[in-house]
This record gives sequence, structure tokens and C-alpha cells, in this order.
Amino acid sequence: MTDTNLADCAVPPGSIVEYRYVVYSESLALLKEKNPVRRANIARQLADWAATLAEMEAEEAKQFQAQVVSPGEAA
Repeated sequence: MTDTNLADCAVPPGSIVEYRYVVYSESLALLKEKNPVRRANIARQLADWAATLAEMEAEEAKQFQAQVVSPGEAA
């Protein structure tokens, strides 16, 4: 792998967007894989990435809810 400037990356490393893409692409790899040993390994990795993504999504949901003003508070 070559050295790259993080500013040049289309998707910031470690971002929620990166985890969404990783989970998506690895789920496709799992569907296509024929070897059961490789499928098991992909599934384990996928579970780890999905768990991390779930935590990131929950945090983003908290931030979103904090920004939303309920109708009773607006005046």
C-alpha cells in the first residue's frame, strides 16, 4: 500500500461512512464466498465491524435527537 495523505481520501478513515461501506462490501463478500472456512472468518469480521457501526450509529442518533426541537419547546 502506498503512503497517502488523509486529506486525499474519499472516505475519512475511521469514520461512520467508512464503516458503512466496509459492512456493505464485506456482506457482499460473504454472500459470494463458497469456502465455508472463509465464510466463517468473513462473518466473524463482519460481526465485529457491524457492532462498531451500531455503536457509531447510536451515537449519531443521540446527537440528532439532541438537535431536534420538540413542538412543545418551540415558541
